[in-house]
Amino acid sequence: MDWVHRPQLVAPERPPWEVYVDVHGRRWTAEDDPSIDRKERALARLDRMTFWTVFDARALRTSRPMVHGWTPEEFDAVCGRRPGLHRAPDVPGLARLAGIAPGGLAWQVARYNGFVAAGRDPEFGRTHLPAPLVEPPFYAVENRPVTVITFAGLDVDTRLRVLREDGRALLGLYAVGEVIGSAAVNGNSFCSGMCLTPAMAFGRILGRALAGRPATPGPTA
Repeated sequence: MDWVHRPQLVAPERPPWEVYVDVHGRRWTAEDDPSIDRKERALARLDRMTFWTVFDARALRTSRPMVHGWTPEEFDAVCGRRPGLHRAPDVPGLARLAGIAPGGLAWQVARYNGFVAAGRDPEFGRTHLPAPLVEPPFYAVENRPVTVITFAGLDVDTRLRVLREDGRALLGLYAVGEVIGSAAVNGNSFCSGMCLTPAMAFGRILGRALAGRPATPGPTA
């Protein structure tokens, strides 16, 4: 999963100073959770799988890089000029610009600031609570996932021949890799690099099939 403006979302790389909120202004995960898998599963439950990273001037100045490839000054300069990047002098105004429920975001930011003051997040168990979000201007970056793999794909047999709807193999047509669907090798989740070993295995199976040799010990199909 990737993001429109590529904020630095991997907690071990940059402990977050921001909060992640949905269209209602509510947080939906522990922002410092190191598990991308847990974050993606939580994200899949959001409306349109869209969320906003919300932070203040202190976070932009202190937590670097907030957004890949931009200095704080460069980021501030493009806010309001590029879609999905918003800046406002107060939290309700920021919410209105970003399309987030103003009352919900104001409530959530105040609640989060209370967690920072208490040194504890009872909502999601976030442990990195460096500072409250209180210094204007306030910023919101809209984040949307993009599909990098599909879990469905062409149906194939053990020789990687593409199958018709009735289960018969199409003569001379083979398929390997992501076109057969990542669920074939990854189950219901995906981690970077998980297709490397299947690529080698499929290459060997396909090579044997094209050479007229069995892919595994036993009679040919």
